[in-house]
Amino acid sequence: MDPSPLPTFTINGFVADLGSETLHDRNGNALALRPQAFMVLRHLLLNSGRLVTKDELIETVWPATAVTDDSIVQCIHEIRRALNDDAHVVLKTVPRRGYRLVLPTNAAIGSPRRSLVAASFFGVLMIIAGAAASWWLLGSPSTPIGKPVVAVLPFDNYGDSEATGRLADGLTEDIITDLARFPEFQVIARDSTQIYAGRSITSAEIGKALGVSFLVEGSIQRQAGRLRITAQLLDAATGKHLWSDRWDRPHEDLFAIQTEISEQVSNRLGGGNGVIEEAGRIAAHRKPPSDLTAYELYLLGTEKLAKINRADVEEAIKLLKRAVELDPGLARAWVELYHAYGVMPSFGADFEANFRLAAEAAERAVMLDPSDAEAHAVLGFSFGDRNDLARAKMEFDTALRMAPNQFEILTFYAFLASSFGEPQRGAEMADRAIRLNPNYPMASRRIFAAAYFMAGRYEDALLMQKQMGQENYGRRMWVYRPAALAATGRTAEAKTALAEALKWFPDLTIEGFVSLPDTIEDDRRRLIETMRLAGFPPCAKPEALARFEKPVRLPECVER
Repeated sequence: MDPSPLPTFTINGFVADLGSETLHDRNGNALALRPQAFMVLRHLLLNSGRLVTKDELIETVWPATAVTDDSIVQCIHEIRRALNDDAHVVLKTVPRRGYRLVLPTNAAIGSPRRSLVAASFFGVLMIIAGAAASWWLLGSPSTPIGKPVVAVLPFDNYGDSEATGRLADGLTEDIITDLARFPEFQVIARDSTQIYAGRSITSAEIGKALGVSFLVEGSIQRQAGRLRITAQLLDAATGKHLWSDRWDRPHEDLFAIQTEISEQVSNRLGGGNGVIEEAGRIAAHRKPPSDLTAYELYLLGTEKLAKINRADVEEAIKLLKRAVELDPGLARAWVELYHAYGVMPSFGADFEANFRLAAEAAERAVMLDPSDAEAHAVLGFSFGDRNDLARAKMEFDTALRMAPNQFEILTFYAFLASSFGEPQRGAEMADRAIRLNPNYPMASRRIFAAAYFMAGRYEDALLMQKQMGQENYGRRMWVYRPAALAATGRTAEAKTALAEALKWFPDLTIEGFVSLPDTIEDDRRRLIETMRLAGFPPCAKPEALARFEKPVRLPECVER
């Protein structure tokens, strides 16, 4: 299937066509931009509304090349000159951090085939026009047909303290920036929501004006040396509260509190198991199967995938394949197909066939959306599957630069950290991910268990497995459980767990498991030691070893 065409953007009347990499003026005349400047513009357009750091631009435009900030500054100057943006209305500088390209509200709901119009002095008129178009395209915001659109309203400053007002503004902007990293939905730029500060109109009126499905709102109050902060997510059409939380903290470190809360809010709302996607799944369940859109099929596929058992994963693959048949350009569905194909071998499915399909899905995801951090993470996983750890590490580092505080990215890195020779860092990332999202899903428990096991934190690994059903284990978890029990001296429990493991996977052997190509030497030694303690059969049959290019042989097996 061919990917969807790359988008075309209209900015102040200038047309940027990412497919042909051309920029034209109002009369259709081509404008000259150096290739590096156009690459900078491309990355900013694909990440409009969020802060793009200088480091991110350098890594994207000049990978593996030593350049200074002057190279970026020159490109930004060329772009502003080409777009007639001397007043920095469209392309804003965030001092000492990076740049933000501002597009209007209707840019947030446009499809890749639809031109986008940049902010202008007629912003209010554009909001109204965007709302009308989005209402026609999306239907009622409470039951979105396409990707949902989210607006973060200015947090209320109770008490009118100037310092608290700065914190409120910073918190609002940080939440917008963090949420904008999630490609599962669109986020309205702050310029379009700022007019609702101190609002006196209803959420339904704001939702209709902005053409959004959900509203994030909150308040900050500073009193007696403490900060009291609330945040909530509303269905824009009905005003119904879908989620809320509150924080009561000493005010000594305002910026640390600001960072912590923005990270918690974005991770609770965004991601595959966030409140926003869950609301979309509920709406999708109410529709006849024949009426489901590609996005809704994607949502239902991720729901099945999260249950982590063979039957549901197979159903997830069917749903996700239907999604990409309807919309081959839906990058996030290809991301989830990677996960689905990747987990199937742990339930006994054909290893080579599923890993080949997983690799194809990962590569398609990055090709379709190079700005999606999770797409880079699954491509990193795919390189890890092929034992290309250098390229795997590079993709994961890219994902972390794009989304350093995103639960999913931290979780995925935790899984492969030991393969990068960083087992303790993997366990620390698992700890951090859990702090960011205490309501972590079933699939994450498998990853956290693996990260803790490889860091030698066996009790933590067992605690994660205790939260899972045996049908969720798969081959890897059935190795870790007896091995972790044996490593902690619980010999009788280890023997019972081993007997159960061999019922599920009669061919489990030490040689067969440690010969997997993504296993580095330190991990292999840990596995051999703990699997021996648990009493796993040491020797694999010749036909089992034949599928590995470099099978690991144990001394007692070679001598037989």
